[in-house]
Amino acid sequence: MSAITKFIDGYLTKSGRADIDPVEANDLLAKAGILKDSKDRPGKPLRDLLRKGQLPHAFQAGGKGSSWTIPHSSKGKNAISNYSSTNQQTKKVATVKPTKATETTTDISQLKKQLEKARQKYKPETVKYLLVAEAPPDSLERFFYYDDVRQHDYLFLGVAEALYPKLKEQFLLSGRSSEIKNTILQTLQQDSFYLLDLSELPLSLLDTDLQSQLPSLVDKINSVADDNTQIILIKANVYDIAFYYLKQKFKNVIDQRITFPGQGGQRKFQDEFKQALKKVHYFD
Repeated sequence: MSAITKFIDGYLTKSGRADIDPVEANDLLAKAGILKDSKDRPGKPLRDLLRKGQLPHAFQAGGKGSSWTIPHSSKGKNAISNYSSTNQQTKKVATVKPTKATETTTDISQLKKQLEKARQKYKPETVKYLLVAEAPPDSLERFFYYDDVRQHDYLFLGVAEALYPKLKEQFLLSGRSSEIKNTILQTLQQDSFYLLDLSELPLSLLDTDLQSQLPSLVDKINSVADDNTQIILIKANVYDIAFYYLKQKFKNVIDQRITFPGQGGQRKFQDEFKQALKKVHYFD
């Protein structure tokens, strides 16, 4: 249990997150060779340990039967995270794995180029609405700008639901057709939306904290934005880390703290994201 606790604590510290759910944690632990996961019921091995009280600092905010939250062991009960992902091995960048042995300069450089190429394909001529999220997902096949994403595309679905609900419904009914996703991404491009991340790399490949990425984020924003670009921060910790810093550099940073549209956060995301869109007069 000490190895599990130490690993989760280290991941939370490095990512700047308050907590993690059992599904994501178990997947990360499995990748690290610490706790095997269940293929049929992801997160079950870790949930079994939680039910036995093996991680006494973990808790169920809604009482027995509700979802588990695992904070840092030194902090006890904490605010529930709005971040959700599963850290599966990517087919698209099979040479890049979140291990010290394979984090070579060449791998990282190639990964950055690959992600940037996917972004650039859908970059508007003029960026009117710049969304800033946390980081590319650890499971890179779920990257926002990839055409063929089969599951766990929380941020894409959340944005599509808010802006183009009929297209989003068609996308899901089609079984996540790459053609329809391409249409949605092209529509975002035509409507002058663009997405950047605070961290260029997935959190599992980041060897420092998110706050250290702020100067690089400013450079990235300067490269795509102008004085009229409206900047919307997505995910509570991105707002907490970046809002006041960016507000000193750019005049149009929207003061709206937005929940990530992961498991359980979808409704709050819709409410908060639409509030931000109202502030930039998107619906006018």
